[in-house]
Amino acid sequence: MTDPDLLLTGTWPRPGTPPPARRTAWLRDALAAEPDDGRAPQLLEEVRCDVLVVGGGFTGLWTALEILRRAPGTDVVLIEADVCGAGASGANAGYLMPMWARFSSLVAIGGHEEARRIGEASARAVDDILDFAGTHGIDIEHRRDPWLWAASAPAQRGAWRQTLEDLRRAGVEPLHEVSAAESRRIVGTRSHFGGVIDPGCATLQPAKLTRGMRRVALDEGVRIHERTPLTALRNAPGGATTAHTPYGRVFADRVVLAVNAWAAQLEDLGRRMVTVASDTVLTRPVPERLAALGWDGGTSVCDARRRLNYYRTTPDGRLVFGKGGSGVAYGHAGPDTLWGDALRPAELHAQLGRLFPELADAPVDMAWTAPVEYSTTSLPFAGWLKTVPGVCYATGYSGDGVGPSRLMAKVLASLVLGTKDEWSGSAFTRPPGGWLPPEPVRYPGARLVIPALRAVEHREDHGRPVPSLVRRLASLDPSSFRR
Repeated sequence: MTDPDLLLTGTWPRPGTPPPARRTAWLRDALAAEPDDGRAPQLLEEVRCDVLVVGGGFTGLWTALEILRRAPGTDVVLIEADVCGAGASGANAGYLMPMWARFSSLVAIGGHEEARRIGEASARAVDDILDFAGTHGIDIEHRRDPWLWAASAPAQRGAWRQTLEDLRRAGVEPLHEVSAAESRRIVGTRSHFGGVIDPGCATLQPAKLTRGMRRVALDEGVRIHERTPLTALRNAPGGATTAHTPYGRVFADRVVLAVNAWAAQLEDLGRRMVTVASDTVLTRPVPERLAALGWDGGTSVCDARRRLNYYRTTPDGRLVFGKGGSGVAYGHAGPDTLWGDALRPAELHAQLGRLFPELADAPVDMAWTAPVEYSTTSLPFAGWLKTVPGVCYATGYSGDGVGPSRLMAKVLASLVLGTKDEWSGSAFTRPPGGWLPPEPVRYPGARLVIPALRAVEHREDHGRPVPSLVRRLASLDPSSFRR
């Protein structure tokens, strides 16, 4: 870069990412239920504000609302490259969970006391989000049911032992272990070998929550401009920042970048996380088949493999089944390229059929892939940019953003408003340790590691030994979801 004040060039994220024709089933249904009301026009002029929020997903919308809650009258502008909910917030599986399963990671960066504080706050966030939806009449199709962390192959048994031990040492026991028989009975599969239950969870329709949050933010005075991608940030006189878009500019005292995986383009953040694709399939309603399995509750599941499988049902009897780590992209362009149809549909359906052979031929509504950014700690983190003063960010959700985004909004609001509290000084504001290799090393390395991970899974699923070389290659995976 020749201009020291220039942070970003090009259209970022690029227009049409993800392309409207490839939006997820969640967003399709949310837009059908609550069509565009014309209240968030494209930015076509120069505007000024106290705080600019970039990104119309969970983090951006929660942050805008949190700022207004704490400091009524603050002039907040939010810009979104596509429409609110078109990014990761409208593509995820809709798991609303506390952070207890990540307790060991929290302990590693903040100690037992801080980990317990964050865990308890994350449990309250589940209630807060559901209460918010109820208060504002947002039909998020939620169910308040447990989450199961399961061993879907014998090799995964006991993956949760360190987490349970750290929780006991902190004096809390929100998770409880269940037998192999119970873990099978809960969802009607023969391929569970034990697990851990968190009863304080829920599932929801993520895009409907995002679109509902958009409505509330507009009602409370946030000026939202959809179809308005950020193209550049420049330092402005007096410590302010100028944000450039294709047809307008925003002059802001403070800027919040709530852009998820796209944050890898910022300064050195790309060395602290890796972006991978996650495939998801949503079936058409098959309630009678689910009932035949005995899966008549809303329990959601993630297994304990490194490229985790995740599966749950919806109130109208659909199966949501996903597979993490389906692919990578070169450099930091990953978020732009990891959208669209499922990257590895055969593997996705093979895992579905292995766990639920009775559902293997269930009619499919839609399958898609979306980017997920995994931090080196598996935890989200926030901070200030060095290049452009007055600009802060949050990223690194590592596949679990619905509940934690509510906490990161508290962190960002405290940073922006200059509040010295438990959030501005929390463990989330400590940059992750460790460094991932840059290109051109990272992409070829990933192309070796992912096949090794697939080979490990295949052998473990079939009870076969894993060659030591394959296991060593798989151990190089930097994107492991380490709870």
